[in-house]
Amino acid sequence: MTLGTAIILFVLAVAGIVLVYKFLRKKPKLRIICLVLLSLIALALAVYIGLNFILIDAARNKPAD
Repeated sequence: MTLGTAIILFVLAVAGIVLVYKFLRKKPKLRIICLVLLSLIALALAVYIGLNFILIDAARNKPAD
């Protein structure tokens, strides 16, 4: 997965969390399930994005031979 795709999916997951709060007020069990699932996806994507930035920084700042 490319970094751009991960960022787009992260933004969509956060938007999904906001929409779940807004539209699933009357279904608490479904809301909890959706929030947990979307939060785990957002967390995994945030870790992936962070690790990509660390890898990119390491490639840019490699020591001279």
